[in-house]
Amino acid sequence: MELRLLRAFVAVAEELHFGRAARRLHLSQPPLSMQVRRLEDALGARLFERDRRGVSLTPPGEALLGRARHLLAEAERARVEVERVASGEGGVLAVAYTAAATHRLLPRVVPLLRARLPGVRLELRELRSAEQAEAIRDGRIELGLVCAPVDALDLALHPLVQERLAVALPARHPLARRKVVSVGDLDAQPYVGVRPDVEPGWALSATRALHAAGVRVEIAQETDTKVAMLGLIAAGVGLSVVSESMRELGRRGVVFRPLRGIDLRLVLAALTPREPTPRAQAFLALARGARSTGRPAARPAR
Repeated sequence: MELRLLRAFVAVAEELHFGRAARRLHLSQPPLSMQVRRLEDALGARLFERDRRGVSLTPPGEALLGRARHLLAEAERARVEVERVASGEGGVLAVAYTAAATHRLLPRVVPLLRARLPGVRLELRELRSAEQAEAIRDGRIELGLVCAPVDALDLALHPLVQERLAVALPARHPLARRKVVSVGDLDAQPYVGVRPDVEPGWALSATRALHAAGVRVEIAQETDTKVAMLGLIAAGVGLSVVSESMRELGRRGVVFRPLRGIDLRLVLAALTPREPTPRAQAFLALARGARSTGRPAARPAR
């Protein structure tokens, strides 16, 4: 049953007048009558009775009317849904994120996305930055939030936020009494860090910057997560150089101080295919509007 034949049938069934139904469909009456006849032939049943008193539905016509309305409504819903997905206003958006994106960026972007694009269902999954490129290539995600730099020359990197560095210190550490800590004060201090393989790009950049500043990094302990790292700092095991947004985690026993004398920013970026999907483009637009540092993200150095 063609949709245009069903539309012709429903119009006549609701108007019970071929002339009015034809005007409603912007047709002349002969083509409308022909469409109804084609539908009757296809179904092998008369759908209307025509006599001097007018037009009325036959029992088969009455049986068809509700289903025809349903089919036409479903077809319209399908059309609208396809248009919304094609424009980025519908469908499922799979986004991977590194832990640093949960401090400020995601808490700002997710509510905006849900408010402005309620037809998009967001699927979030935590992945290390180095794993996100392969997830995009495999089609498991459309967009990743990574700590730049990452090794993915076949993909597009969109810098979103650059963060200043801070020092996370045990609350009783002598340096905690200062308002600002100089990078030279970190020399030979016991250091607590997340394992380098968790975020290798960021770890390598931080290590190089500290060495360039003449700081000897004495590793006291390495952890699998930043939450565990903060717990060890609170326990007095050592200090760490972190992104400024980690203040949002608010761990008791840990204080954060600005770090002076080191020229390095942690760049949070979005990773996408060279041609992002419409949904990914919508996410990027919201993320650019929600970045919180007040400083545009620079292209990370390799």
